Amino acid sequence: TARPGKRYISVNGRYFYTARDVRNIDGRVYVPVRPMAKAFSLDLEWDSENRSVKLYTTGKRTKWASEVYNEDDVYWLSRIINAEAGNQPFLGKMAVGNVVLNRVRSSQYPNSIYGVIFDRKHGIQFSPIANGTIYNTPNAESIIAAKICLEGYSLSSTALYFLNPRIATSFWIVQNCTYEFSIGGHDFYR
Repeated sequence: TARPGKRYISVNGRYFYTARDVRNIDGRVYVPVRPMAKAFSLDLEWDSENRSVKLYTTGKRTKWASEVYNEDDVYWLSRIINAEAGNQPFLGKMAVGNVVLNRVRSSQYPNSIYGVIFDRKHGIQFSPIANGTIYNTPNAESIIAAKICLEGYSLSSTALYFLNPRIATSFWIVQNCTYEFSIGGHDFYR
């Protein structure tokens, strides 16, 4: 599935980030070729001399979502994304998911999504744990963002923190971390 205006495509229940919007031009839908190749397990070669792309079969089939995503990881990652960024742009949802997965990979944090979300080593890490919104049902876009992050797509491999400076009550992050970027209402730090 490729929907104009979205930044992802779906194959076998999996989601692949396109970085640019899927476009409809004169009734034809255009999708960036690299994510399309990845979605269909194809190798891609750029021929700079002829300014063309060659696609080759790898002999592999595209796996189904149930073969790729751990159900518990999707469940908890989509819930924290929705609770923290449900009202943010799609890229903001992805960035929140990236922060959680960056922490999973860091030796400073627990090594599971659930462990990172509920980590209390230095106090509650995410306000939805304190206010209970972690248990709200995530919207479809938050689930898609979680799956895209679990596919390995990352807007930042170093961001470990984020905050909304307009509603934050603690500025430890601002005072002790390096600013990376802002998306929607959130600032992201490493």
